Amino acid sequence: MRGVYIAKATASGLRRNLTMTLALVITSAIAAAFVLLGALVTQMATAAKQAYLDEAVVLVQLEEQISAEDADCSGRLCAQLRARLEQDPAVVEVTFRNRAQSYARFVELFQDQDPDLVADTPEDALPAAFQVRLADPTDASAVTALADAPGVATVSDQAAEARAASRNLDAARTVAFGIAALQAVAALFLIANLVQISAFHRATDLSIMRMVGASRWFSAAPFVAEAALAVLAGVAVAAGAVAAAKHFLIDPALQDLYASGLLVPLADATVWHALPWVAGGSVAGAVAAALVGVAGYVKA
Repeated sequence: MRGVYIAKATASGLRRNLTMTLALVITSAIAAAFVLLGALVTQMATAAKQAYLDEAVVLVQLEEQISAEDADCSGRLCAQLRARLEQDPAVVEVTFRNRAQSYARFVELFQDQDPDLVADTPEDALPAAFQVRLADPTDASAVTALADAPGVATVSDQAAEARAASRNLDAARTVAFGIAALQAVAALFLIANLVQISAFHRATDLSIMRMVGASRWFSAAPFVAEAALAVLAGVAVAAGAVAAAKHFLIDPALQDLYASGLLVPLADATVWHALPWVAGGSVAGAVAAALVGVAGYVKA
């Protein structure tokens, strides 16, 4: 019997305040959508870091004299540079590639992608180099400091672009979560106002219910249910919209970057894994805001 009453009162309240309910659904949907988009960006940033930063190396290219005359890094200058790198605690591994090995690696990488480039590149065009793997791929300062050392031609940090892309993704994630937070605050105020308006129209009924012994929780239940259902509807709309946007807009737009390996494809499951947490947090916030909004009408 109590459940029937709560269901009827909830339906009546939603119909009575239809425009505000729709506004709450839209506001909740925007907030939830940005949270889900933030989850997608977070997944992309994490995958990019794992795929590129963990495998990235710093390439220390050596001057022409070393490249031409020291094929096994036994010369004084090359050996000193190698020892300096190997003794640095920030360095995990140092691999020396002479000129012939550098050219072989170049052919391996570009033979299929650009055979004309390989054909036009002479075998002595590439310098000898140290391939340096770091303990912390996000900090290459220990190796880039060698840029001005004798015998060093250039220092190429392969992780630099990956770190820049990661920073951009982190910034996009922060913006998404920031907008979601602002929309969530707006939704909470909207819930409180919606509940207060609904409670005002039923103030007499609430007073009678309290007089005949109805508990505060029972009296407040229809208003809490209104807020929770509206917010859940918004989350459902957001989930559908984000899933559709990922499938029809985001993935096609990033397809070339996926194919080239510059970005790791987004997992479809990310949205659905985040959805229970978003829905649970949204309902909890809606319940709290509804209780605050109706508190003045059920306190007696």
